[in-house]
Amino acid sequence: MRINPIFSKKSAKITRVIYHLLAWIALWCVVRYYSIPALTRDNLAVIAHASVVVFLQSISVFYLLGYVVFPRFLYTRKIFSLIISLLIIFLLVHLSNYYEIRYLATITNGSEYNPIYIRKLWDFYQARSHWASCFINFDIAYTDYAWSLYYITPLLAIKVMRDIINSRTKNMQLEMERLKLEKTNLNLQTQSLQLQKNNLNLELSFLKSQINPHFLFNTLNAIYTKTVDVDEQAADLVLKLSDLMRYSLYESSKESVLLSSEVGYIENYLDLERARFSDKVTINYQLAGNPEEYIIAPLLLVSFVENAFKHGTAKSKYASYVDLSIILNHNTLYFKIKNNIPQNTRSQNRARDEKVGGFGLSNTSKRLQLLYPDRHKLSVQQTESEFSVDLELILDPAGGSQHLTS
Repeated sequence: MRINPIFSKKSAKITRVIYHLLAWIALWCVVRYYSIPALTRDNLAVIAHASVVVFLQSISVFYLLGYVVFPRFLYTRKIFSLIISLLIIFLLVHLSNYYEIRYLATITNGSEYNPIYIRKLWDFYQARSHWASCFINFDIAYTDYAWSLYYITPLLAIKVMRDIINSRTKNMQLEMERLKLEKTNLNLQTQSLQLQKNNLNLELSFLKSQINPHFLFNTLNAIYTKTVDVDEQAADLVLKLSDLMRYSLYESSKESVLLSSEVGYIENYLDLERARFSDKVTINYQLAGNPEEYIIAPLLLVSFVENAFKHGTAKSKYASYVDLSIILNHNTLYFKIKNNIPQNTRSQNRARDEKVGGFGLSNTSKRLQLLYPDRHKLSVQQTESEFSVDLELILDPAGGSQHLTS
């Protein structure tokens, strides 16, 4: 059965109040019916008045120290503020004792000729006491402590020990919860990366199992040889297609490739699309910087290019455009691509709950989050007539072969 946290807190609060009431009742009985009568051996007025004052002093000092001074200054190690607070409280106790004993001396049964405890105590205070005597006279300080603070010392000690134990227990629980959360997050990230890797390997294995790559490349080379003398443009397209498939089959299994290889794939892809759509599409392409100096995860940028042709040019009945720029500024890649949205598909894209882009863009976004956390900024924008993708990516330098291994 699950316990309601609110009910549990209320129950704990009620229990704490009951314990406090029982403790104060026990203290009142000790002070009123044992300590003060045995100490003063005086009339009922002296005993009653002294008992009430000592009892109120005990309650006040306990809650002031236990719930205000100690939590703010002792547990937070503000030693100077703690010392000042203790001195002020002790001074207030001394002053209240001075005026209390002066009053009790007026109602005591004792006199100059027959002095009993209260009268002796008053003479003692008169002889030694002034406003700062509790700090410079040990006898006065000890008398103030024994009269007012003796009873609550064990209660305060218990309170401080309980607070320290609860604080350490709570800190340990928070630390354990933090470690469990970190372990859970690490396991989730590991599982996510493993799934990503498994999915990629499955896709590559499936693709490779569909057709023998050597047979495919040999066939394409044969076609290239037969067409190069007849139609040089067609032969060039066959060669570019061969390069595309070789990159997809062999380079994609690596963790990282040279950025120049990824750019070469994109350039070949653009040339094939130019030949495919001819005058139907206007392709503007810009490259700035040296892609030989950096590495990137394979097939990371290609999905943006494929998306532009798949959802733009391929669905358009009229002339369309694709604008692509790849700019390198030191180790930062600025990739931007935009394409027009065909008029015949715009009415289908007006639904408010439509997701911008497709599964390819969604998967690429997830790859960026896994492979380049805190190292990329991706912006996907869609208007009535245009779709654009802006990517800012911090790359690693092509400094070692470890980045290019399978």
